[in-house]
Amino acid sequence: MATANVNTFGRWDPQSARAAPELTTARELEAMLKIDVKTIYSYVQRGLIPYVKIQSDVRLPSKEILNWIEEQSHRPRLTGCNGSMRP
Repeated sequence: MATANVNTFGRWDPQSARAAPELTTARELEAMLKIDVKTIYSYVQRGLIPYVKIQSDVRLPSKEILNWIEEQSHRPRLTGCNGSMRP
């Protein structure tokens, strides 16, 4: 079975290595989001946050996490002619 970073001749292929997703640890995400690592693992367990499991290790794909954060963001709607916010 070939891996994504090894070409058909069994040699390291740096081109495919660049295409591999950047993965973040739960500790790194803890520092970035300023929430407890236990909360992150709870989100993983409940399927609320995108993750990759490598044997017993959990890794979080950086681009997917940034998209997830964007989806969780709530912004007030602008309505009205002059762009003022209404409740």
